[in-house]
Amino acid sequence: MLSGIPARAATLACTSLLLLTPAWSQQSTAEKLISEGHYSRARALVQSALDRNPRDVNALVALSTIQWAYAQLDASASTAERAVLAADGSAAAHAQLLNALGAKLASSKVASFEKLGLSRRFRKEADRTLQLDPGNVYAHEALARFYWYAPALGGGSRTKARQWLDKLVQLDAVRGYALKAELDATESDPAKSLAAVQSDWKNAVAANRQSYAAYVGLGHCLLSGKTNELRGVEEVAHKALALDPSRAASYRLLAAVYASSERWENLDAALKRARTAVPDDLAADFTAAQTILDRNISSQLARAEGYLRNYLRQPSEGLEPTLAVAHWRLGTVLEKQGRRSAARQEIESALTLDPSLDEAKKDLIRLR
Repeated sequence: MLSGIPARAATLACTSLLLLTPAWSQQSTAEKLISEGHYSRARALVQSALDRNPRDVNALVALSTIQWAYAQLDASASTAERAVLAADGSAAAHAQLLNALGAKLASSKVASFEKLGLSRRFRKEADRTLQLDPGNVYAHEALARFYWYAPALGGGSRTKARQWLDKLVQLDAVRGYALKAELDATESDPAKSLAAVQSDWKNAVAANRQSYAAYVGLGHCLLSGKTNELRGVEEVAHKALALDPSRAASYRLLAAVYASSERWENLDAALKRARTAVPDDLAADFTAAQTILDRNISSQLARAEGYLRNYLRQPSEGLEPTLAVAHWRLGTVLEKQGRRSAARQEIESALTLDPSLDEAKKDLIRLR
C-alpha cells in the first residue's frame, strides 16, 4: 500500500501499512525483509546491491520503498524514476513510481498547485503499468484510491473507485478488503463506518487464514471505536504471532491490550519477547506508553516514561513513530508528572527533529 492514505482514513480503517507488500514481482532477501516491515535491515543489503550495479531495478524499487517508509517522498519518487529509466519495460518499476507519486498526492505537505501536475503523471504511470501488466494489483489499488479521493473536477468518481476495488478483490483478496476498509472508513456515519470496516477485515481473514496482515488489520479494528473488544484483539494478535513471531505488529497489538486492561505482568512479558524477537523495532514499547496516555492511567506514568526512553535508545523503524514523536510524547508524560522543565526540553527536542509537529508547538507554547 505504497501510494499513501490520508491520516483520518488510515486511523479509522485500522490499516497497518507495513503489512502489505511492495511493488515487485520476485523477492530477494532484502525485498522479503521490506515486505515484513524490516526496513532498517534491508537498507544495507539494498545499498550493497546498488553499489555493485547502480541500475539494478529490483534494488532501486526496494530503495524507493524504504525511502517511502521513512517519509522521504521526494527521494522515493526520484529513485523510482531511476528504476523506470533503467528498465522502461518493467511493470514493477512503473508501479513503484505510481506508488511514490500517489504518496505525494496524499501528502498534506505537497502544495495544491503541485498536485495538479502530479495527478497527470500519476495517471500516465497507471496507464503504463497496466499496459505492461494488466493484472497489476498495485495499479488497481492506486487507481481505486485516486478515484475515491480526487474531487470530481479532478477526475474523481466513487463509482469508478468501486469498480477498480472490485477488480482488486478478485486479484488479491486481502489487499482488496484492506483497501475497502480504508474507503469504508471515510463514510460519514461513524457507527456504520466502523461496522463496515470490521466486516471488511473479517472478510480478509476469511479469504486467507494464513495472512498476517489480515489478522493484524482485524485486531486494530477491534481496538478502535466504541466496540472495543480486548479479548478478540488478544486472540487475533496471537494468531498473527503464531504465523510470524519476527514481526512487530502483533506485539504492538498485545501491548495495547495489556496496557488497556492494566495487565502489567503480561505487558512486561510481551515487551520482553518483542525486544528479543524484533530488536530493531521497539514500536511495542511506544504503543504501551501511548496507551497509558490515551487511557489516562496516571498511576503508570513512570512506566510510560520508561517505555518511551527505551524507544528513544535507537533509530525508529520505517512506518513506526519517529523519534520526534517519541520525544513529544515523553514531554507529555513528564508534564503530567509535574516536571515542566524536563517536559519543555523533550518537546524542544521533538521540534528540532521535526518542526512540522503542530500539536507539539502548541504544547511548547503552553509550557513556556
